[in-house]
Parts: sequence; structure tokens; C-alpha cells
Amino acid sequence: MKADQKEKCLQAYYHTDIEPTLDRLNQIKDIVSNFEKNGANRLTCALEMKHKDLDEIEKLSEFIAQAREKMEKELERLKKFEPTFNNQFATDHNNYYNSVSEVLRHIRSHLSPLKIILKKFCPRKHPTVQECETYKILPKSVIDASLLGDEIYEADLFKLDSFPAEVQGLYNEMIKFFKAEKECMDICTEILEEERDIRKDPIKSKCILDKYRQNAYKRMENMIMLISEDAIEYLKATTPAYQAYQQYASEEGFAQGEFHKQNCASMDHLCLIEAKTENEDITIKEKVLWGNNPKTIKKIRYVISHFDELLPARFKHKLMGMYEYIFCQWALPENVKQAVDYFLEHYNGIYKPVKYAAVNKHSLGYDKNSKMVKDFTAGINVIFANSNNAELMDFSA
Repeated sequence: MKADQKEKCLQAYYHTDIEPTLDRLNQIKDIVSNFEKNGANRLTCALEMKHKDLDEIEKLSEFIAQAREKMEKELERLKKFEPTFNNQFATDHNNYYNSVSEVLRHIRSHLSPLKIILKKFCPRKHPTVQECETYKILPKSVIDASLLGDEIYEADLFKLDSFPAEVQGLYNEMIKFFKAEKECMDICTEILEEERDIRKDPIKSKCILDKYRQNAYKRMENMIMLISEDAIEYLKATTPAYQAYQQYASEEGFAQGEFHKQNCASMDHLCLIEAKTENEDITIKEKVLWGNNPKTIKKIRYVISHFDELLPARFKHKLMGMYEYIFCQWALPENVKQAVDYFLEHYNGIYKPVKYAAVNKHSLGYDKNSKMVKDFTAGINVIFANSNNAELMDFSA
């Protein structure tokens, strides 16, 4: 290969890989967002440079139309994926993908045709794989180099409407294609920016971790009872999530640092280890209901043991169901039945407690802003303050 040929290759070798970074995804988003504004000029410039005949242009239009139909189906799947991804502390495939890659994996039908289209409008012919290996030619991204992407272009002297109908048809298909692509990229970047914000927020990340634990304890309740100490010791030696947990000084630190970095199996094993080794007189049932939160569970126990003190001076038993319901909304609002069952099991006060059906009928009359509810929750803070117990007086728990 001559020196000038080699130089052309050096300028011409393009790859279609998309680096799994949020910056790269935002770059793609900008390209597809700006196409309606400057796409006509970019397209005419690219067509002039690439010298495509009308037959090629028609085939490309047909390819784009077919690709868009597939994209629309994938977009519906992505919309279903969006609400759940950041509500899950652990995600599978994290050994192979970071979160951007996980999102990209869900939009393959969007990215494959986009990469083909961008590559078709890169300025020069591609060298062969052998030439690239022989001359150690480093690739450039089609995203950076395509005339439809971020490459600098010169506007054509002739406007789009002066080109044949086939070119205008291609442009119209591209407009529809890039519009669908923009909707996809908007969802992707929103997912990933939300993930980034969760990692910055110790309270939110800890809340998602606690929710994962709670669900894991519920799923594995029977396994927790049956698993042997030898099995727990084995899990301690082989569980990445457990080993990572040892490196953090706080629960919040672990929640922020490992959010979406551990897979489900590893986190489940961590929950098994915690259930068997961190007793602190907390039952498996309590962990199922409230997760691995000894302070929270101790507070709930304390409130039940002092429940009668939270009732008004002229309390009448016909209001017992309502006050139990208020307690349930404070202790476990997402599962009133389980909260009632727990209350019935642990309440030893002077009044006869009522069962779930009589409690739950008060859901229609419940108002968190009512004086009754505010007085009850204020009373909880008073009994905590009067307990002289540091854990109960810690209102961050």
C-alpha cells in the first residue's frame, strides 16, 4: 500500500461500536434531535459526496421504513422496562454490562439500523480488515464521522426540493426514523440519569436496598429456616455482595456504591447470610415485613407495648379499629393485613383488639391530615422522647 493510500485508510476506518457511557448516549440523542433542524442539508451534502444512484436511495428508504416498524415494537417494550429498572436494587447481567449497556441491550432494534445509516454516509470508503491489521489503523466511530452525525459538513448549493422525488422520500423516511429514535433516546437517558441521581442520594438508595431485602426475606422465608450453618459459611466465602458489604462503613455507603452493581443471586445470598447471622432478637417474620432494620422493628414493638398511652383520655372501644388502622398506616402502610396480624400477636393492653375486617373498613374514613391522626403520630414522638433510649430517640431510623 502506498503512503497516500495508507493515509486515506487512516482517515477512513470506521467502527459501529457504541461505548456504554451516558455521554455517548447523550451524543446520539443530540444527533437524532437535531436532524429535523439540519438533516436536509446534511443529507444532500452526503448524497453529493457519496454519489448514490436513485436505485440505491430507494432501497435505503425501504430499509429505513422496515427498520422503523421493528423499532416501534421495541419502543413499547422499553416503555415497560422503564418504570421497573430503577426500583430494583440488584440487576442481572451486571457481570457483563454496566447499566448503559443494559439499556442498550433493550434497544438493539433502534441502534442497529441507526449505525448502518450513519456508516453509509461516512465520507470515504472503508479499508479492509487486513489493511487495518497490517497498518495498525485505529478506528473512528461512525457517530463522530458520519455526515449525518457529528462530522462537519458544507451545505449544498441546491435545496432539497430541487432533488428528485426519491431523495425527498428518503428524507421523509429519515425524519420519521429519527423522531422514533429520539423518543427512544429520551427514555434511555431519563432512566440512566435517574440511576445516577439515586446513587447520589443515600436515603433513596437505602430505601431501595431495604425494599429489596424485604422482598428477598419474603421469597426465601422457608429457605432461611432450613439452611445450615455450613452453607452460610460457604456463602460468606463465595458471595460478591457479602464481600463488598464488608468494605463499607455504613448501610448508606453500601446502598449508594453497589446500586445496580450486584446481581440478584448475589444479593439473595447476602440476605440469607444476614438472616442467619444478624439475629439481635429480630425474627424472620419481622425481617419479611420490615427488612433488616432492627431500629425500625424495635420502634414498632415499643409503640405496640405503649399503644394504650396513645389513645385519647375519653377513648371509647368503638374507635379501636380506627386507631389500629392509624397504627398500620404508620407501621406498614403497604400491607395493612400483615400489620394487623402483627399487632394482634404482640398487643397486651387493656382493650380488646379488633381483627382485620373491622380494621380495614376504616380505610375510607382515614385522613392523614386529620387531628386524630396527627395527635396519634405526635404521641409516638413523645413516648420515644420520654423513653431515654437512644435508638428510639433517633428519628432518622
